[in-house]
Amino acid sequence: MRWLRSFFDNNSLFGRLMTRCGILIAGNILFLIFSIPVFTIGAAWTALYYTMFKTLREKGEINPFRVFWIGFRENFRQAVIIFILFAFLAVFLILEIFWCGQFENPVALFRYGLMALLLTEIVIASYIFPVMSVFRGDFRQLISDSVYFAVRRPVTLILILFLHIMPFVITFLDARRLPLYAFLWCVIGFSGIAMSCANWLYKQFAPLLDSNQTGDDETDKLENAEKSEREILEEMKKLGM
Repeated sequence: MRWLRSFFDNNSLFGRLMTRCGILIAGNILFLIFSIPVFTIGAAWTALYYTMFKTLREKGEINPFRVFWIGFRENFRQAVIIFILFAFLAVFLILEIFWCGQFENPVALFRYGLMALLLTEIVIASYIFPVMSVFRGDFRQLISDSVYFAVRRPVTLILILFLHIMPFVITFLDARRLPLYAFLWCVIGFSGIAMSCANWLYKQFAPLLDSNQTGDDETDKLENAEKSEREILEEMKKLGM
């Protein structure tokens, strides 16, 4: 039964697939657990991206529980603050859009400007947490890096926005299949989105990462921070940003 042992071997296609599925399920469950306090959603989302990027870099040979905890702990304070700021701003903009819609022109026209601001916030929010999981920097630097990666590849931006918006829209609009959607969200929904986006973003992040890092040190963040940020700023200046 050598063929059977080869089939179930960790290095076989089936073994690698099962390992990847296990990481996705574990990461999704951890994300849900660590998001229970609500204000920690940003830190949990950053930790989930941290786990997905480590999975891609280490080719699935990671302990998702250990890696998730490292990503959560290392980014906790900054991610929580950013999430709270973004949440308050989103609520404010939505309320203002609704308020402006109650009036006649010209006040009603202001809602289009507010919608543009809300869309800009959604774009930055879609990038800032994965960027934070890889690169170090203050709030201003993270915003700049997020904008840089967003405008660098518009097609990737559209795909990321689609994955961050449409699954939730479909879930709330299709009430008949809500139990199925709830099961998928609990098992692999969030980690599936994070892994898909991480696959696209890793192609942009990889050239800026320190190729000498092995990820064995618990304090690493997948990058040579000073070098990567300097290269990002140089490329942003070339783009006139």
